[in-house]
Amino acid sequence: MSATYALIGLGNVGSDLTTAAVAAGLDLHVYDIDPEARERAGRAGAVVHESAAAAVDGAATLVLSLPNAEVVEAVLADGALDALRPGGTLIDMSTNLPANAVALAATGRERGLTVLDAPVSYGPEGLVAFVGGPPADVTAQQEWLDAVVTQWTHVGAHGQGQYAKLVQNILSGVQMGVIAEVLGFASRAGTDLDALATALRPTGAHSRMLERTMPAMRARTYGSAGTMALHAKDMGYALRAAETIDARMPFTQTLLTVFRETLAAGDPRWGQTALIEWFLEQGQVATDGDPR
Repeated sequence: MSATYALIGLGNVGSDLTTAAVAAGLDLHVYDIDPEARERAGRAGAVVHESAAAAVDGAATLVLSLPNAEVVEAVLADGALDALRPGGTLIDMSTNLPANAVALAATGRERGLTVLDAPVSYGPEGLVAFVGGPPADVTAQQEWLDAVVTQWTHVGAHGQGQYAKLVQNILSGVQMGVIAEVLGFASRAGTDLDALATALRPTGAHSRMLERTMPAMRARTYGSAGTMALHAKDMGYALRAAETIDARMPFTQTLLTVFRETLAAGDPRWGQTALIEWFLEQGQVATDGDPR
């Protein structure tokens, strides 16, 4: 252990980062506005503080794991950035706008800080990170990255970590959306969905996403982690980023509409499998293959 780390944000991802960092023996100081999240982190072995600035004071590396760009900006403006001393490092593991990552890197240079964008996603074996920044700066943070994620990839300069994360979210979102669409289509047709799943398995249309998502959609099991709302937020970021680079994004735009309409008519705590609700809401079609 060669450095002290401060982690701000103890939601689902932040909790997993905490558990992994403590298990690796890192000196971890944490803060979250949620008292229950702080208590959970304390039980996991982290040093808990009552403000972001207090957690950052004395740390060599500040890590952010926050729900959106606005919260990142607010936390940094509320003393967390001022508490990080020159020579320190800021790693933003939140999903943020690429332009914000570039701007934050410029602010870091003015303050004598190193800045990396390293948003994360869940893979089959745990968290993975997409890291943007100069190669030497990335290598210098290998202790943290190796400790808290199962795999990380340096994908390019500042902002490229955020672009890579948005690509991943677009791909997974579009796949989920198409699975919900074809499941709604097949349900309305009265197709035997068990037979359909078997028939698709040896074809090029089969995927790990289909294998995992189709049963949950059929059971109308949506969870309560709010991941659909977060995914919709990230697709909104992708569209905002697309405007700045003149990229066409018709599938993402359409899918974002479906996400937002599903959330507006349902529960903000739903996960992405709730997309099936949008395709079944007209006519009350059962997902066992028998139209009602």
